[in-house]
This record gives sequence, C-alpha cells and structure tokens, in this order.
Amino acid sequence: MFLPNTILLTIIASILIWIIGVPIGVRSAVKRDSAFDQSVRVVSFALYSMPIYLVAFLLILVFGVYLKILPFAFSLSPTLASNLSWYVNGVSYPTHIVIIDALIHGNLTAFANAILHAILPALTLALSTIAGIMRILRASMLEVLDQDYVRLARAKGVPEKVVINLHARRNALIPVLTLYGYTVASLLGGAVVIEDIFSYPGMGYWTTQALLNNDVGGIMASTLIFGIVFVIASLLLDIIYALIDPRIRY
Repeated sequence: MFLPNTILLTIIASILIWIIGVPIGVRSAVKRDSAFDQSVRVVSFALYSMPIYLVAFLLILVFGVYLKILPFAFSLSPTLASNLSWYVNGVSYPTHIVIIDALIHGNLTAFANAILHAILPALTLALSTIAGIMRILRASMLEVLDQDYVRLARAKGVPEKVVINLHARRNALIPVLTLYGYTVASLLGGAVVIEDIFSYPGMGYWTTQALLNNDVGGIMASTLIFGIVFVIASLLLDIIYALIDPRIRY
C-alpha cells in the first residue's frame, strides 16, 4: 500500500528531471563558456556536492517555514484528512494514491492539497539528480558538437536548431539515459531519506520504519522490490538504447 505513493513521487520527480535538466544541459553546451554556462556549472556543482538531506532542509526552510507556501509533512493535511472516510493512517483508498483517490471521490480540495504535499519531496528528489544530468549531458554534447558529421551539417547550411536537436542532442543523450534510468529506478525503489524527512508514506518511509522496528519480513520485502525494480530498469534501458541508436541493436 506504500509503493503507489513512491510511484507518484517518482513520476513527478522524473518529469522534473527531464524537462529541467536536459534543456539546461543542452543550452549550457551550446553556449559554452558564456555567462549562462558558467552559472549552470556553478549551480550544478553546488547541487551535486550537497547531500540530499541538506537540499531537503533548505527547501523546507525556504518554501515551508519562511514563505509558507508549501506543506512539508505527510501526503495530506491532518485537519483535512481527519474528515475523509477513505483516508486512514496515511493511506488512501482504493488505489492508495491520494491524488487519484481524491478525484475518484470527487474531492477537489483534497486533490489540490495532495499535489501541494507532493511538490517539495518530488522537487528534492529531482534537484539531487538534475545536477548530474546537466553535467553529463553538457560534456556529452560538447563531444558530439566536435564530431565531423555535425560540422558537415553546419557547412551544408542546415539550420542550427536542426543540428542541435536532430543531429547532436539525440546522440548525446545515450550516456545520460544510463544515469537517468538507474536514478528513476532508485527513486522507485524508495527514497528512504526524503520520505522519512517529509514523513511521506512511501516505500522509503516504510523501509525506515521496518528497520527501526526490527521487522525482518518488511526489510526482506523492500530489498526484493528494490532488486526487481533495478532488473526491470536494466532491461528497459537496453531497449531504449536500441531505439535511440540503431548502431547498438543486437
């Protein structure tokens, strides 16, 4: 019943990682040594060097304590949850994903509240990975942009947007997909630290409680789930590699 909440956070975080990390990494490489590139390198280095729990605490202080615009505990406000018959002990019914369950029961207030509660933990998970995505993609793009076929495309008068988006970015994404795929797999396996900090009822939070309570069955179950997720992620990555680059099909 805790896995669906982790799936929700993983989906949100993975979308944020892709729509933020990839465009910034590509632009940083294209604008090499510019003020934008230097700023991205400094920010990505800072995020990459910070432990994930520090990123979480900073986001809580900024958005939860000082600005007070985002909640930073649980998957739903306790005062709201106490009046819901389909939300019991941090678990919603029937799907166990509070956002979906709120829509099923027609409660738009709970739906909006659940989205707000998911933003900070998902953003924390995303920021901890975006830095690595940007750095790897920038280095990969710089290598691809120096290839002969890119120079030939430019010499033939191909528009720069086509050169970047069609010829360069697609080939540069291959090493990025490795990091991205295994990162998503690790998030889906359970972001133990983040879910515990935000008291978010997911696989990570459940695993932490199992460890604290010496629940051997719970620990073994979570380990099995982590293993299955990584095996599936490896298989999907091989398939995606073949779709992106026909040269490595086998």
